[in-house]
Amino acid sequence: MRTVPPDRHATSGLRLLAIGTDPTLAQPANVAVGDAHQRQLRYARILDDYRMIVRTQGGTRRPIGHGPGFVVHPSASCCRATFTHDAYLIGGALQRRIGFDLVSTEDPMLCGLAGALLRARFGIPLSVQIAGDMLDNPYWLRERRINPGLNALGKWLIRQADSVRVVSERERTKLIALGVSPERIGNLGWITDFERFEEIDGQALRDDLLGANGKVLLLFVGRLVLQKDIPTLIRAMATVHCARPDTRLAIAGDGPERQIVEGLAEQLGVQDAIRFLGRVPYPEIPRYLAACDALLLPSRYEGNARVLAEAAAAGKPAVTTDVSGASDTVIEGETGYVVPVERPDLFAARVLELLSDPERPRAMGQRAAEHVRGLYHERVLLPAFAEFWGRTAARQ
Repeated sequence: MRTVPPDRHATSGLRLLAIGTDPTLAQPANVAVGDAHQRQLRYARILDDYRMIVRTQGGTRRPIGHGPGFVVHPSASCCRATFTHDAYLIGGALQRRIGFDLVSTEDPMLCGLAGALLRARFGIPLSVQIAGDMLDNPYWLRERRINPGLNALGKWLIRQADSVRVVSERERTKLIALGVSPERIGNLGWITDFERFEEIDGQALRDDLLGANGKVLLLFVGRLVLQKDIPTLIRAMATVHCARPDTRLAIAGDGPERQIVEGLAEQLGVQDAIRFLGRVPYPEIPRYLAACDALLLPSRYEGNARVLAEAAAAGKPAVTTDVSGASDTVIEGETGYVVPVERPDLFAARVLELLSDPERPRAMGQRAAEHVRGLYHERVLLPAFAEFWGRTAARQ
């Protein structure tokens, strides 16, 4: 048997066409936000040919090579509504020229519909992904008028697909309840680059964020949008700060809810204990995690929040709401705490419990790092992806 070096993986022999909506993949990797390029290049290492159609508005449709075996094809769509049609046309042209073994779509909705059309036209096996807790989610359904229609489309498409990738056990259970056979579902989480979080010195940043009288630093990382429910975080912080005046909260992120939550912090009298940092560049996130004592996530819904795995990789415990993926990443009472959605009182109680013993955050963080390496390391997930995609391609 051929030995594969630790940093390389045997290819699956598959040619994969993907359809997604992340326009940063049409940008150079050194200017894009996040780790999307790095993740896709990891997938390319286990594929013979990997092409991805991404939604872009205007510009060129010229293919962009990002590395060995990975090429991005911008859609240059005039608007969101035309992307499904554009992706179908681009995918059809690629299929005639290359001949893919399967098509994988970022969602079971507009991307999924393009994939379903390609499946119907060319007979390519279809794998759809559910990266967020959206189907039948009451919070998500209320956010936009179009969402109930997308929900119906998604529920139809998951039953048509040859396989469905989810990122949490909760989503897997939901799909089974919706009539998807278990053998067609793969629970494959997000690959985490653990090396990013090793040997990071966050002491200077910690001193700056704590100020003269702070001793405990809590951190939130994410967009300030309705989904993240920042008001629950602010209300919980008001309770925590009352019991522990030496506690500080740093909020790394920006968004349309910022003015509202800043006003709420002032109304509750905790504006001096909370630092609104605005958007923090993605490469800087490990330093902020190194600086904090614990990560807080108050979301109403998630798919499987990568920030929970990143906090664990940095050796930090988390207090999170009971969203999809939380129970996969956080072991209740061992690596952090999971509380009900929209309960600032219970959220605050768990934070105070975490802080009641000065050694508890460190011990929980160490256990968290051990736990997530068994879930989200590429040595675990890349072989699982190869097997999942190979099984899907065999359904042809």
